[in-house]
Amino acid sequence: MIDILEKRHSVRSFLKQELPTDIINKIRSEVTYINSHEAGLNFQLAFNDGAPFEGFKRSYGMFRNVSNYLIAVIDPTFSHAEERAGFWAENFVIELVKMGLGTCFVGGTFSRGDVSAIVEVYEKIPFVVAFGYPDVEHTSFLGKVTSSFAHRKHREPESFLKNQDESKKLAAESGIDLWVALRAVKCAPSALNKQPVSLTVKDTEDGVNLYAEVDDYKKNAVDLGIAKCNVALAVPGVWEWGNDAPFFPNQ
Repeated sequence: MIDILEKRHSVRSFLKQELPTDIINKIRSEVTYINSHEAGLNFQLAFNDGAPFEGFKRSYGMFRNVSNYLIAVIDPTFSHAEERAGFWAENFVIELVKMGLGTCFVGGTFSRGDVSAIVEVYEKIPFVVAFGYPDVEHTSFLGKVTSSFAHRKHREPESFLKNQDESKKLAAESGIDLWVALRAVKCAPSALNKQPVSLTVKDTEDGVNLYAEVDDYKKNAVDLGIAKCNVALAVPGVWEWGNDAPFFPNQ
């Protein structure tokens, strides 16, 4: 699984190629599963609709030929709705990567007023996920700039670990696969291109566990959920929701 997570990269240029029916049905099935298992999430899909990304004012020229996207519609009155949306959207993304599709989390450079979604007055759209067949031959100028900027901020896995000496010691003593977890966080996409998530290992009254946190939960809850999903896929287990919450690996 870690190989699949590291294979994923953000795609901003897509082919003008419609998705086959069997792929569309698999994608719909993934969204149905998410919505039926997570309260407060109302994920919706748009196919063959590029309206939210058309024109420089909407996407700042960063995207090319976007015509399919997931709309993360959430009810923010539900506990940890944005974090859970990030978690399940990343799970959705990895399933699409397995299908040979390219994806990109988009937190700001799209027109919310033009998305093809039914949104109640109490709901919000924190992000969308563009997807389709990648166009490796053509990428917009600003898309290349954004990609190169992200590469310049390429970080080593250990840079995502807090209290490094103590965390490594506790992980070694308890058998936590810390290196794989850090690799999973390193390759996690970020809705706002920040990668703000850190891991640490703590010895508390609940035992020795892995924890994930961000400095500003309200602003970075989506990215925390994305990173937690990557860890749970690479080191199977269950997270508690919330900032600085523990992870319990499967026994």
